[in-house]
Amino acid sequence: MSFFFKYIEDEYIDNLIAYKYSGGDKSILYRFVINPFCNWLVNYLPKWLAPNVITVSGFFFNLFNLILTCYYTGMKGGDPIPSWVCILCAISYTTYIIFDYTDGKQARRLNASSPLGLLFDHGTDACTTFYVTCVTGSIMYFDHIYQYLLLYFPLSFTFFINTWEEYYVGELVLPEINGVAEGTLVVDIVHILSAIYGPDLYLKEINLFFGFKFKVNDLVGIFTCFGGILFCLKSLLGVLKKVKKEKLGKAFIDSFIYIIFVCTLLSVAFLDNGNFINECPKFIILTFGFLFAKLLGMLQLAHVTNSSFKAYGFVFLVPLLLLLIHSFVYYFANYELISSISNIIAFCFIWNFLSWAHFVYFCSEQICDILNIKRFSLGKRDQNRPSYEEIKEKVAISE
Repeated sequence: MSFFFKYIEDEYIDNLIAYKYSGGDKSILYRFVINPFCNWLVNYLPKWLAPNVITVSGFFFNLFNLILTCYYTGMKGGDPIPSWVCILCAISYTTYIIFDYTDGKQARRLNASSPLGLLFDHGTDACTTFYVTCVTGSIMYFDHIYQYLLLYFPLSFTFFINTWEEYYVGELVLPEINGVAEGTLVVDIVHILSAIYGPDLYLKEINLFFGFKFKVNDLVGIFTCFGGILFCLKSLLGVLKKVKKEKLGKAFIDSFIYIIFVCTLLSVAFLDNGNFINECPKFIILTFGFLFAKLLGMLQLAHVTNSSFKAYGFVFLVPLLLLLIHSFVYYFANYELISSISNIIAFCFIWNFLSWAHFVYFCSEQICDILNIKRFSLGKRDQNRPSYEEIKEKVAISE
């Protein structure tokens, strides 16, 4: 059942079957701490435990953090959070990262690696961009949309351009210092410092050059933006260096969807009715976050099937254009198009969430059917058909 359409067209099925992952992580923290620990840990995991179960478990650790921090700070933030919540969020996020690195090792250990596992892994990572923004923003006592945006933009942009590089170059090799491994350490430090010092640390004002005063939490967001830009330069240079000139035009056309995404988010944040935006900045991040997760999922699917990235589809453009047009009409004509911004954002949230959920379920359903595997358990889905390994062998022989 595809529920209206297939995510993988028949002509790309063989590409999906033949896909082989290529990539690596040169991170100092990964090589000397995370990797040795996960190599030790995976030996104690039961062999009946499917890798995708580990991946999705990490997703729920992040979801738990989001629910817990929203319980104490609402959709705005800025309210006090108990120290134990900050510590618990640090533990939960670290657990997610450990699971994120361990699922692939479990897959290789059980000879259960598949494109579905890669999509699940990258899918949870895409959702992490807005989870971390809302949770860490709450812990640093953010209370304005611009603060959340300073944190969200580098996270989402880094993830998008890394995936974009992987799609066009064919592999993804993370540098010696990156936002995944070292970024985890930074997030944990932020959580622990908040548990120790509370709002006195992050709300303290610091005098900088030319007499400008910044709160510590503002400075963290600004430095995060600069760090994100530096990480992205590596991927951008990688594409410019390795992609043939005739493909560069398409590469940048595909990347333009993220620019539309950013422009729409900025227009909602700064051009529209400020009351709802200022009271519910986390809700804005979540609304755009699920659209971003679907966008990254489609880009990753295009990578594993070696097909075109369908960036400018109906599902993406409807919420983006609706919000973009509404924001400009309100700003220049002081007129609310169709309905209030709160109702439009609520509609877009439901639209984006259902679109993301549809992709997660039906795309994985189609992949499981093609590869004859199960989502969350080992073994064949249909006992009367060849296994995934046997299917790969047949495709390799035919080539």
